[in-house]
Amino acid sequence: MNHFRMLLYVFALFLVACHPEGANVKQGLNRAAQMMEQDPDTAFIILENIQTSQLNQEQLAEYNLLCTQVNEDKNVRHSSDQQIRQAVSYFEKHGDELQKSKAYYYLACVESDLEQKEEAEIHFKEAIKLAALTEEYDQMAKICRRCSLYYQKNGNFDEALEMERKAYASQLMVYDSKDYSTTILSSALGVFGVMSLLLGLLWKKNQNVHSLLNSFREEIQCKNAESDKLLLQCNHLEDKYQSLQLQIYETSPVISKVRQLKERNLLSAKIPSFSEKDWNELLRLQEGVYGLVSKLKEIGPKMTEEDVRVCAFLREGVQPSYFADLMKLTVETLNRRISRIKTEKLMLMNSKESLEDIVKSL
Repeated sequence: MNHFRMLLYVFALFLVACHPEGANVKQGLNRAAQMMEQDPDTAFIILENIQTSQLNQEQLAEYNLLCTQVNEDKNVRHSSDQQIRQAVSYFEKHGDELQKSKAYYYLACVESDLEQKEEAEIHFKEAIKLAALTEEYDQMAKICRRCSLYYQKNGNFDEALEMERKAYASQLMVYDSKDYSTTILSSALGVFGVMSLLLGLLWKKNQNVHSLLNSFREEIQCKNAESDKLLLQCNHLEDKYQSLQLQIYETSPVISKVRQLKERNLLSAKIPSFSEKDWNELLRLQEGVYGLVSKLKEIGPKMTEEDVRVCAFLREGVQPSYFADLMKLTVETLNRRISRIKTEKLMLMNSKESLEDIVKSL
């Protein structure tokens, strides 16, 4: 095989050397174009030996197009768009649809290597549109496959799959009676390419889903940690608030006045003063610290204001005999009222606890 390739190289050099300049240039370009698909290395040697100073504008455009094509076919990364842009500029004005399609195609390949993404996509689409007009389906399939690789490189798998479908459809349009098996093989490879791309698309989407799930889990963990931290802070503040409320309660003048009733001399004729303001303050404090008022009314909706006041004194351990006169009741009447509060208002007739113990447990 190496000997055969060497013979091709020698033959190509012989063709370059044995013709007059004008014919030499034209035949060199034609020979390079013919050898491009079969042996791009030989095409490259032929192009290297062509003197660009001998070329007219049309030949220079064809030469620059072939140079770009040989680098593309040999998978050499393009580093400049100077040559292909000269070819595009000429064929835009003077070329047919096929020449324009090739020029735009190789321009898109160069732009893809140079990371000119938007321009490359535009020129790939323009090349496909022009190739469709020429009915050169081999060229159409070639452009679509290269465009699919471009989309895959940039992570646009839906667009890449569409290009593979177009390439496969174009390949089915190719019918070469001389080598039908090649067409069948190309079609089979097209199907394989579509299936591979579908699997790649599914894998990519699966990876994206896993990535999103991992990000979501991390975010949930962070939120949970923040929530736990805030809960601890709230509990700490709640404890401080309760402690402060209890401190206010214990140092309140009203609470001190209520507790002094425990030490009152029953024989004393003097009734201690307890204003409406004192009553309101006592109930406010007991509601703030113990929630006494709301709990009593929740258990016994029929509780009156007087009933609640009785319970407030019992909550502080003041016996009925010490505050009966404040309620303007006799001790016996007050005791009967306490009994009714327990059995009729709070519906605790079966409880063996006293009303005082029940109120203190709330």
